[in-house]
Amino acid sequence: MLAKLSADNNFNNLLPPEEDMEKHKKFSTATSNKHYFDDIIPFGEFEVREALEREVRKHRYWKNKSIKKMDFDQLEMMSCIQYSLESYTEARSTSEATEAANLASFGEAGSSFSGIGGGGLSPWDFEVMPAQLFVDQVRVFEMPGSSHINVCSGCNSEGTVHCFHCRGSGTDKCSFCRGTGMKSGVAHPAVYTHPMIATFPHADLSRGYASSSTAMVRNGSNSYGIGTPMHFMSKTGVPPPGIGTHDLCYLCHGRGVKECHHCKGGGKKPCTSCGGTGSVRTYTRIKVYFKSERSEHFTESEIPEKLLMAAEGKQIFEEEQDYILPISKYPMQEINNISKQFCAQHLQKCMGVCRVIRQRHQLIAIPICKVHFTLGNEKGHFFVYGTQRLCFFPNFPAKCTIL
Repeated sequence: MLAKLSADNNFNNLLPPEEDMEKHKKFSTATSNKHYFDDIIPFGEFEVREALEREVRKHRYWKNKSIKKMDFDQLEMMSCIQYSLESYTEARSTSEATEAANLASFGEAGSSFSGIGGGGLSPWDFEVMPAQLFVDQVRVFEMPGSSHINVCSGCNSEGTVHCFHCRGSGTDKCSFCRGTGMKSGVAHPAVYTHPMIATFPHADLSRGYASSSTAMVRNGSNSYGIGTPMHFMSKTGVPPPGIGTHDLCYLCHGRGVKECHHCKGGGKKPCTSCGGTGSVRTYTRIKVYFKSERSEHFTESEIPEKLLMAAEGKQIFEEEQDYILPISKYPMQEINNISKQFCAQHLQKCMGVCRVIRQRHQLIAIPICKVHFTLGNEKGHFFVYGTQRLCFFPNFPAKCTIL
């Protein structure tokens, strides 16, 4: 939980309330006086042989007829106790956020916002319930009473900003003729060699990259690129010699420039920060993390723990409370010690980081039957465990060496 919170740089972690920290200290040293006991259902020879048959079908080197010749010398019944503790924790963090101000809706709710202003309220004062207990989830919501209207710093409250693509000119180089005004995309010598023009179409480096703009001339409301047919006509009053309208670029009609499609020729665009309103709304976001911490322990057994984790057993005890007390009256002292250890570890881990909202622990007895068998001159043993009656052979043969 701590690593996850520190990785989120946009939110500031919050300390849990003082009353929760006091509860952590109180319950981390307490113990329960309840008694817990129950029995497990033993396996018989029929269940053992049935489980063995299922295991044999999984391995092509084993033969079913070997099972019929196998004699069970002894069925040694035992159990493995699984103790598990789950703590459902809640942590919170805050961050400041801004969005375009909707003055109409803000005015309707102005009474609820202006009077509070976040004065004296803590992010822990708002109750947030998870959709389902002991399931990891994250919820983000706006902190009530934290909203304020501020002037947009991106546009200085104007609501518009200069267009980046055309640098506020409203025009951009024609992409079809590459700023030459000719349909062929090549500047015509009759234009740029004329004494009144004497310039080749070139870029305006003050407006960005060399390939993104072209040097222009403005004549009233009209604008055209330097060294284009329209530039020639404005200087001489006649069309360029040897050039017809069919030679001009059909997109810009010989101007070499076109309207900037980003700002629609206006040179300015609505400010993205305030949405063109000139004001932004600043508020506090609260991020709530619900996380389930789980610890489990298996008593000593000849079966590997990774196999026991997939086994099912009989639940002999379960308790769920806001804060649970460690088991202290179970006949196996190992369970009492591990329960006390887990409860203390969970509360100490949450101290100053998050708060515990629910805890539960349970005891599950996993039945285990150690089967001693004889097959011809060979003797051995295997295990049947779990209510699913799974099989485990300590020395699993690659080929049929035992069966």
